[in-house]
Amino acid sequence: MISDEGFPKREHLLKTKEFSRVYKKGLSAKDNGIILYCLANESGHNRLGFSIGSKNIKRATSRNRIRRLFKEVYRKTKRNLKSGFDIVMVVKRDLRASLTYKSAESAFLKLAKETRLIV
Repeated sequence: MISDEGFPKREHLLKTKEFSRVYKKGLSAKDNGIILYCLANESGHNRLGFSIGSKNIKRATSRNRIRRLFKEVYRKTKRNLKSGFDIVMVVKRDLRASLTYKSAESAFLKLAKETRLIV
């Protein structure tokens, strides 16, 4: 049985130009140092990108852990999201001490509701 909960390459947002387009034209929502931007795209699937700066979060291990947690939350909840959007998550504060899967999930769902990504 093949699950639809993967995170294939086609769902990754990678190019600077694509990030800039989402920042300039997309809807945004903010909560506790996390900003979620979303913008409709031409493809029939969602694409997710992260911006976690080393200026605010010094340790690469912390940045990677935050990224992994939010990827997992996205992967588990993507069937509840509308299709055809570019999504960018920006993390402005070091959340490593307080971030758990449950808190990441609640933050992501709250921001998704505010940007009307939830079906």
